[in-house]
Amino acid sequence: MLDFANSHALKSKQTKATTASNIIKNVILSDLAELYSPAEIEILQQAQQLIEDGKHRIQILKEKRRKEEKIRESVESRLHDRAYSKALNALEGMTLSELYRLNVCFSFQHSVMGELIADYDHQRYLETVTSWLDMGSREDFYLDQSPEELREDWASGIAEAAVEIISWPNLKYHRDFQVPGGHFHEPVGIPEDFPEVIYSDVKDKNAHKLTPQCLGVIKAIETFEENERKVQLILSNLG
Repeated sequence: MLDFANSHALKSKQTKATTASNIIKNVILSDLAELYSPAEIEILQQAQQLIEDGKHRIQILKEKRRKEEKIRESVESRLHDRAYSKALNALEGMTLSELYRLNVCFSFQHSVMGELIADYDHQRYLETVTSWLDMGSREDFYLDQSPEELREDWASGIAEAAVEIISWPNLKYHRDFQVPGGHFHEPVGIPEDFPEVIYSDVKDKNAHKLTPQCLGVIKAIETFEENERKVQLILSNLG
């Protein structure tokens, strides 16, 4: 079983071996020695030494496992970073309303992820977008969150969720427990069609789940974006 143990599990086993060794050395041989014959004492001493030898062997195996784990973690980290960058870059051409829609669609599959929009967020975001639309009629206006900040938040949540979908086996090592030693297989790698296919599938599968509250936020964002386009058109004509 030690062939399948990681460094954390080996540390736990090493702790148990230390406890057993200490019981023999500091309790049985120290305080209860008179209960045993010389031959039994010798057997106990041999057992204690065998446990100490086992601890040393576990330490060697633990160091070996930790080195292997560091190598795998480094490979997985680089793959995750590349996948995240690719997922994020694919969102650059999307409008703010499209990002909101896609982020919510992902939340139906990954509700535990912190950067995804939940049902209880819609009212807050509606108030935020409404404040953008009201900016022109207010002086000394302070934005709690700007469109640029929310774009970054929503895109980040989408990219993280997309990476999570392909994480195993594309970005993580996977282990074969059917062979001795539990051989690790290398990550498959980032699919060529990532993330476009995932974005399309998630949107298609979850579009019907969008609530009226969610659609209200999307409509408000679209209104804001249309106003922005009109302003830019006017400014370009003046130039």
